[in-house]
Amino acid sequence: MSKQYNTSEPSEEQQKTKERIIAAASKVLAEKGYEATTLREISREAQAAPGLVHYYFGGKDELLVEVLQAAGQRFHQRMERLVQQVPAEQSLEAVLTQLRERRLRYESFSLGLHNPLIEPKVRERLAQRRNEIGSVMAKVLENMERTDGAQRSSLDPTLLAALLISIFDGLALQKIMDPTFDLEAAYHLLAQMLHALAL
Repeated sequence: MSKQYNTSEPSEEQQKTKERIIAAASKVLAEKGYEATTLREISREAQAAPGLVHYYFGGKDELLVEVLQAAGQRFHQRMERLVQQVPAEQSLEAVLTQLRERRLRYESFSLGLHNPLIEPKVRERLAQRRNEIGSVMAKVLENMERTDGAQRSSLDPTLLAALLISIFDGLALQKIMDPTFDLEAAYHLLAQMLHALAL
């Protein structure tokens, strides 16, 4: 497989094709998982020529990173809107509810550990995720301070984000490996712990 793929600035039509491919890949990967997904299936779902996936992304590994990047951007925008719309006393629960992950993240971590071509991109995406969740948590804490007047400046939102990501990833992995695991009870306990920490 050639490692060369198009890195020039795409036209509007090319950008729309790339977006269609990313959306199709997101759907197929979420349904079937990384190993069971083929580029042909993604091309068919995107209604694009099979060679375009390779042309724009280089291969399935690189496309997975792009899918995660696009999902992360959508997630961050949703979180920003949520924090602005939800009352301060409900914002922590609202954010926690949205932080639940899918198995695709684990597959990207695994690929990043074993594939030196995408490892830097996976590491970069994880850092972006920490920063995005950190900025959302900073707003949540700020809203809570405005509402109840208590100072929470000792909580570093980025470190809090790193802990939350670790907790959510660990809980989600347990649920993937053991479908009987009571994920809702774990999330409820986590919310109680975070409220106690924030108060």
